[in-house]
Amino acid sequence: HHGGLRGLAHYPGPAPRPHMAVIGVPSCDNGVPAGIDGERQYEDVTAKLKGDLDEATQHAGNMRDIAYRMRHVLVLMCITVLQYGSVAPSLVYISTSFFAGPGADCEAHPKSAVCKHGAAELAYWKGILAGCAQGVAWVMALTLGSFSDSVGRRPVFRTKAMMSLAPIAALAAHEFLGLSLWGYFLIDMAYNAFDTNGVFLAFMSDVITEPSQRAQAYAVLAIVFVIGGAPVLLIALLPAKVAICISGVASAAKLIFVVTVFPETLRAGKFEDRKPFSLTATAKEALAVFTRHAFISRMAIILVLSGLSMAGLGVVTTPVLTGYLGMEKSQASILALCAGASAFVSMAHVLKPLTQRFGDVNALRCCLAVAVVFPLLFAACRDVWQVAILDLIFFGPLLLQFPIISAIKSNLVGDDEQGLVQGALAAIRVLAVAVADVFFGWLYRTATDGGSGPRSTTVPALVAISGLAAVALGISSTLEKDPPPPPGRAEVFGPL
Repeated sequence: HHGGLRGLAHYPGPAPRPHMAVIGVPSCDNGVPAGIDGERQYEDVTAKLKGDLDEATQHAGNMRDIAYRMRHVLVLMCITVLQYGSVAPSLVYISTSFFAGPGADCEAHPKSAVCKHGAAELAYWKGILAGCAQGVAWVMALTLGSFSDSVGRRPVFRTKAMMSLAPIAALAAHEFLGLSLWGYFLIDMAYNAFDTNGVFLAFMSDVITEPSQRAQAYAVLAIVFVIGGAPVLLIALLPAKVAICISGVASAAKLIFVVTVFPETLRAGKFEDRKPFSLTATAKEALAVFTRHAFISRMAIILVLSGLSMAGLGVVTTPVLTGYLGMEKSQASILALCAGASAFVSMAHVLKPLTQRFGDVNALRCCLAVAVVFPLLFAACRDVWQVAILDLIFFGPLLLQFPIISAIKSNLVGDDEQGLVQGALAAIRVLAVAVADVFFGWLYRTATDGGSGPRSTTVPALVAISGLAAVALGISSTLEKDPPPPPGRAEVFGPL
């Protein structure tokens, strides 16, 4: 300290800053900066640190603002996660045991011959039932998205919440009263046919009006989904009947929340322009939007292919995990935890830097590349712990394609077309999922000979899933780096 004071007596510049050596600024032995260059380096470093701090503060503020504007849908999502997440692990084993035959307990003996057969039958019938549901759902997605532009978003959410009570009641009737599980399957098929995905995406566009913030908004959704789903993993370990009771309570709470608290987000002025609804007119309007330019047409094709790939992955992985890897219910919770942790890290810490550094289109290509690799690596797994590591590393990046695609497609059209386009794109994806459910359910049962074949017989389906993602990746390579602006924006601001 005394040396520093003596040096100060002969130094005409500003007072010494002893911490400069810590951040890499040259200094003399007495702590004084080594001339003007050292002072300039210090100013550059401090300016950079201040800029980074300001950016981090602004980002945190934006995320808080986005979360506040989305607070109602975040609460609804958490209740829905509890409603279905509490029974999802038990439902896999209940359904597999049902198809395995009377007296089968596939939760206790998942790798038994009858349970392998039950898993293959479940994949087949689940594909058929889901395909039937999606065959109706694409019409509902197309009509409800545009319909909500006229009557508002809230009536659709209320209807969906009321319908969600029926599948849980049917599942409870099977477990407590011994009724056939086919009642649950048929009611669940009808419930899934009422597809409100387009309305949900339109709701998000109503709440988050700034196009640059929509990717962050979907990241907030994913983060809250993971955080809200963590406690559900503990509930999922409870006996099936207890989990069903908790799901029933959550179903009732969801209905009460949507009826009493959930807001209407469609601006009041839009109701004044209400016009008679027509499915034919809606389809024509959607077709006109999709043929507006090549970018949105190719995005629709990518959406179809990625939907086929992801739906196929969902159909195939469950029977492989239960029938061939012998996954137990506790292990299913561990897999969900690993996948959730990966999703949280990716949404909270990877999505924004990825899109800022490379842009939405290049970020989408990275995610599609992961979609190509993931099924092939899953095919190479021989134990559940290997799948857990795979989920931990790749599941989050795999999911990033959804917020990125949603952000891109919502930024391609104006506010008055959000319901139409989101519903139309949801309808396209639903049709793709319908085809994938039926096809991959049939392919899995056929290739594995009803679950009796060796593990290698599951590979063809996984290779086909990877191939679909590879085609989507190839088409994405033809997209321009910057998506075109929606109609009207180019005339106001000029070409971007």
